[in-house]
Amino acid sequence: IWILFSCTAVNFLMVQTAGHTQNISELYLLSVLLISLSTSGYFWGLLGAAAGVVGTNYFFTYPYYTFNFSLQGYPVTFLCMSLVAGISSTLAAGIKEQRNLSQSREEKTQQLNRVAQQLLGAQTAEQIGELAARCLSDLLQLPACFYLSADGQAPIVYGAGNGVCQKLEDAAVRTVFSCNRPAGRGCDLYGGCAYRYFPISSGQRVLAAAGIQLQEEPDEESHEFLQLLLSQFAMALERQRLSDERHQMAVEKQKEQTRGNLLRAISHDLRTPLTGILGASSAILENGERISSQARQQLIQDIREDADWLLRMVENVLSVTRIGPQASGLRKVPEAVEEVIAQAVNRCRKRLPGLSLTVRVPEEFVMAPMDSTLIEQVLINLIENAYKYGRSAQPVEVTVCTAGENVRFVVQDHGPGIAPELLPVLFEGFLGRDGQSADSSRGLGIGLSICRSIITAHGGTIQAENRPGGGAQFVFTLPLEEEASDA
Repeated sequence: IWILFSCTAVNFLMVQTAGHTQNISELYLLSVLLISLSTSGYFWGLLGAAAGVVGTNYFFTYPYYTFNFSLQGYPVTFLCMSLVAGISSTLAAGIKEQRNLSQSREEKTQQLNRVAQQLLGAQTAEQIGELAARCLSDLLQLPACFYLSADGQAPIVYGAGNGVCQKLEDAAVRTVFSCNRPAGRGCDLYGGCAYRYFPISSGQRVLAAAGIQLQEEPDEESHEFLQLLLSQFAMALERQRLSDERHQMAVEKQKEQTRGNLLRAISHDLRTPLTGILGASSAILENGERISSQARQQLIQDIREDADWLLRMVENVLSVTRIGPQASGLRKVPEAVEEVIAQAVNRCRKRLPGLSLTVRVPEEFVMAPMDSTLIEQVLINLIENAYKYGRSAQPVEVTVCTAGENVRFVVQDHGPGIAPELLPVLFEGFLGRDGQSADSSRGLGIGLSICRSIITAHGGTIQAENRPGGGAQFVFTLPLEEEASDA
């Protein structure tokens, strides 16, 4: 009404100033376009076209302020004007409808992009389920739920999933998972449900089911948007499933590698004491009469010590095999750090007569929770590696100090150091510091990879680095016993 009033006023002004009515119809055609663009549908544009024709005849056609369609030439003029106004109105309304449709599709595309970005940030299938239920409810403005497959068990539900009859709703969900087809409200199967359930599948495998409490049958555009939204969830779940499978394969591969490394380490570590036992026992059996009682006693003592070492190694290996993600197999008790180092140093000096060793321990008494057998074996392994690969006349240095809430162990040598390309993979397998396989040498302890497993299971860290002045050093930390419950 305001547009027509303004157009009529302008026409009156033009007639008063210019004294002619040549542009009356053009201004009314402009008003029809403006009406069509500023209103919804076709009705108001067509109504404006009719009002423009009537206004031109009534206000600006002689005789004025009366209707007269019988003048010569005017019926054709008014008919053409009506047709032009009607077509213009229709075209303008169509353009506006296409514009609104384009805006709606762009908005929905942006919504899908935001959902895709949020799904990329989900780390687990449970997070995807929670996000999917929330997105369905927010974007569709309807109660929604999301059922996630649980490997043969009852599906896990996220969101509002309570219908009038829960047993009926559960039966519809099971049908979706088993038949890979929609079920529930408005469908042939379980039409009495409060929700309609859509399968979210990858190929023939149903990964999840989305339930929506539809109030009416969705139109084609809404149905297409819903299908695109569900396909986003399907891709996210499939991506998560493949990621879990790859992770599981990597874990299995790591287990096989660790198992093989452990077997190789056992074969190396058992070889030295077994050789000593065989040699000492053979000497007693073959030359028993010619050996003095003191020498025989020493050989028997060596056999006993080597047998004790073998027993400790077997227990050590069994303990290592019990190390799990939560270190449930560790027998951690508070131990004096000095005593553990002393045991490791004595064992190393016995096995390596040419070893020169310098030990520095803190002046205060330090206790730390640990499995002393495993930590002792880690120290033995690092000291033996420093002696074997250091190849230096200077002594191997073992330093212990406290660092905040941890106790810090450092084993360093003055040798050639570690090749820089080996530092990132040194703890991945049984490689010597020269890059050769551990199978080419003897007595590598339980290996650096197992050392890392032990320290990690204790809640500590281990790393290797080259010293600025030459040589290599291995540093590992263990948490001190500062539990609130012990205070």
